[in-house]
Amino acid sequence: PVTGYRRYDEDDVRDARLAHQLRRGGYPLERIAAVVAQVRSAGGVEALEPALREWRDRVAARGRAMVAGAAELDAYLRARERR
Repeated sequence: PVTGYRRYDEDDVRDARLAHQLRRGGYPLERIAAVVAQVRSAGGVEALEPALREWRDRVAARGRAMVAGAAELDAYLRARERR
């Protein structure tokens, strides 16, 4: 207080890191605020782990499907070029 510096606790640092990661992922600020509020009301990310794990699994599956689809499209286009 004497120096005028701000002090941040672990929850503040967690929230800042979460906001940073979500911004890097392209989330709008309104959505980030909602997520941070949910994490705070849950008392941390631990309570949200099952939902986060499910979300990560869905994103990974979607990514794999997109890669597989791109490979199929590439094979199709290459086959058409050979005709």
